[in-house]
Amino acid sequence: MRQSIQSLFIGLLISILLIGAEVTHAQNSGILSGSVLDTQTEDGIPLVNIVLKETSYGAATNQYGNFIISGLPPGKYTVSVSAIGYETQETEVQINSGQRTQLNIKLKNLAVEVGEVLVYGASLRRERITEAPSSISVINAEKIQRNGGHGQLARLLEGEAGIDIAQSGLFDFNINARGFNSSLNRRLLILLDGRDMGTAFLGATEWNGLSTPLEDFGRIEFVRGPGSALYGANAYNGVINISSIPPRNNPGTRISVGGGEMDAMRGDIKHAGTFDKWSYRLNVGGYQGKSFSKSRKNANFEYEGLNPVLNNEVIDLNTDPVRSIYGALRVDHEFANGSIGTIEGGLTQVENEAIVTGIGRVQVQKATRPWARLNYNGHGFNVLFWANGRHNVNPEKSLSTGLDLVQDAWITHAEAQYNFTALKDKIFVVVGASHRMVNIDTEGTLMLEKRNDNTSGLFSQIEYKVLDNLKAVAAARWDRSTLHSSRVSPKFALVWNPSNGHSIRATFNQAFQPPNYSEQYLYVKRPAEPGATSTILYRGNNKLIPEEITGYEIGYKGIFVNSVFFTFDLYFNRLKNFVTDLGPSGERYYDFNDKITYAVWSYNNAGKVDEYGFEAAVNYYLSDSWIVDANFTYFRFDVLEKAVNDILLPNTPRYKVNGGLTYRHPGGHSAEVNIKYVPTFPWAAGIFRDADIKAYTIVNLSGTFVISKLFSVNANIYNLLDREHYEILGGSLLRRRAILTGVVNF
Repeated sequence: MRQSIQSLFIGLLISILLIGAEVTHAQNSGILSGSVLDTQTEDGIPLVNIVLKETSYGAATNQYGNFIISGLPPGKYTVSVSAIGYETQETEVQINSGQRTQLNIKLKNLAVEVGEVLVYGASLRRERITEAPSSISVINAEKIQRNGGHGQLARLLEGEAGIDIAQSGLFDFNINARGFNSSLNRRLLILLDGRDMGTAFLGATEWNGLSTPLEDFGRIEFVRGPGSALYGANAYNGVINISSIPPRNNPGTRISVGGGEMDAMRGDIKHAGTFDKWSYRLNVGGYQGKSFSKSRKNANFEYEGLNPVLNNEVIDLNTDPVRSIYGALRVDHEFANGSIGTIEGGLTQVENEAIVTGIGRVQVQKATRPWARLNYNGHGFNVLFWANGRHNVNPEKSLSTGLDLVQDAWITHAEAQYNFTALKDKIFVVVGASHRMVNIDTEGTLMLEKRNDNTSGLFSQIEYKVLDNLKAVAAARWDRSTLHSSRVSPKFALVWNPSNGHSIRATFNQAFQPPNYSEQYLYVKRPAEPGATSTILYRGNNKLIPEEITGYEIGYKGIFVNSVFFTFDLYFNRLKNFVTDLGPSGERYYDFNDKITYAVWSYNNAGKVDEYGFEAAVNYYLSDSWIVDANFTYFRFDVLEKAVNDILLPNTPRYKVNGGLTYRHPGGHSAEVNIKYVPTFPWAAGIFRDADIKAYTIVNLSGTFVISKLFSVNANIYNLLDREHYEILGGSLLRRRAILTGVVNF
């Protein structure tokens, strides 16, 4: 705890020093702000792309049509304003030192325009999605708002190409891309405003630990493929970048109240405001709902395929509703030159969720998730400090062993980036460094000793515009840690735009995933059955080395007849030193004190695994009101080397199909229906193995009806046809869940 406080003080001091430096240089840059309105309705247009041509500067309007671009060097710029369904406009503006320039534009509703969406996560800079050097998908604010009532952030990604999503409990989701999912997956790095959402012991995400409702998220970017060159460890199969809406862009008070099936209830109050250069947001709320999880005591299983010995549970599941209570406060300050400083923090208390782990289901009785974040962005700098905590109010219950488990931990992280352009914007450079400390204590329930570890990283990326329609990207990152040997992760990419709205790219990436604390230091003795002389010891392997992946990818993005956006991504990955799931090691020993023979289950490094496949996706804008989308994902793998006792399965189907239809009314009403088909595939992870996930088809429906400017109603129905199925071996049988939410804004 002392180290966490020291780190917080150091991070705050660094931020203050940099903020001070920015104030000194305030006169060297200016601000461009304004609004974009519909010429017919005079309403603000959300998600309009504002791009300063021939530069890296840009922004997107908020839900009210407002925008702001800070830190602009003085000079004359050509501003391009574009949005789907509207005529693109260009205009000249003059930016003066230390001044704010106001630009108000009205757009004419015209033919559908696609491909002008801006993304950030692929290169740590704003760029058109058709020019990004990675496979990338974007979930915009409109879709998030329409689906926000269910409170399940992971489900927003369900229909994306390449995604593997498996739900167990109400908030127990495992998300992955391109194969080798598991019961506690961490092969995707999940970032919320730059803050890593993974827990310390397992590295996986507790999705009910959010302190901000989905309605306050403005954007989700899903970058597929190895990403360690910019993001470091665990950006193994990709990165999910989630951005919340700044308070200044969404002022006012919002009250949300909802309820539905399975005793679902939710409530949230948010208030955001501005005064002078300051803005703030305060929200408090809670959610509860019964899970589909059932007790498995005395091998009372819901479906076939569960092992009566390994998967039997010795204590009953608490079937009280899963609960989450939260609160958060954010304060922003806008400096004279447009730079932004942010300080925020929050606390969430979670109860009763049952999580599928390698040693069986574990129920979180009551735990808290405190966090804090400091951020400064401007003048080419992005300085970030955050701290995440996790503390057990009551011990967790291992249902298969009856043992009490504890995960008390703090993660503190500091990072600084600087970017600049050169040679008349032909070269764009990002350099950065990070340092992280982890303090974890399981009180002997999961590890024999406390751990205090740290990691550091240095990274840089250079983007060079070889020709007007050809750019080259090179990046590398060096990471060192007390948990593993130093690693270097390179990246190279070429992006060619043969014509407007079309791009072809080739990418080479290397990434790594270090073993987590469970894989290295787990030590849990499964209690023996009465009268038995043998049982199992679940033990980590401190000789594990990081898993490595080398990826090759070719991708295409294209716009046809100004209404069809098509992407195709073909990839080949080689996994080296693959870290297997928990399984029998073949080792046995006799404990003379317990007079018990233990069969050891542990982890191992497998030799080589090849995986390959493709993802194809299409968005067809039938009109300004109707959008059809569909995607197809194909995956194969080959195990080249493995140990005798290892079971290496990707835990993902050979193919997946998603499709959807969205309707958007000019009055703000909207609705969407999505269909997902997953064929049968085998599963093996920890003690849940040697059985199939049966094929299933899911239909989801969501919609928003705007009654007035003050009041709207949101409906979310998951599994509309109530098809009983399970998505992960050991998980719950899932059925329909419907929630209706009323929202008042004033």
